[in-house]
Amino acid sequence: MTEKTYLKDVSIVSVYDYKDFEKTFLIDVLAGVVIDDETFRFRPFEQIVTSKIVNKRVVGDKIEVITHNGSCYVIDVEHKLYDISFAELVVMRIGVHSPERILEMREQLKTPKLN
Repeated sequence: MTEKTYLKDVSIVSVYDYKDFEKTFLIDVLAGVVIDDETFRFRPFEQIVTSKIVNKRVVGDKIEVITHNGSCYVIDVEHKLYDISFAELVVMRIGVHSPERILEMREQLKTPKLN
């Protein structure tokens, strides 16, 4: 039996790159908060960002997501969807930020500061 990591407050995050003003899809990842972890890699309530999603399947009222690293994550059927850039993914992983926080930072960078 595969050991699973259970997440809440989950988002599927689509990552894009921009070259010559063209948007190119790169990968989908999960971002969420750990509820329970049978693999003993994560602490409860830890915010995580997974490797690339390679497979998803509906099991009852949940979705099992398999990532590039072979990990299995269990999420609710109801989840959020976000689009971010590759640079934003790097910031999200380093700072362990939620996709919502990444979008807030994006908006803050757009707003000119008055001195």
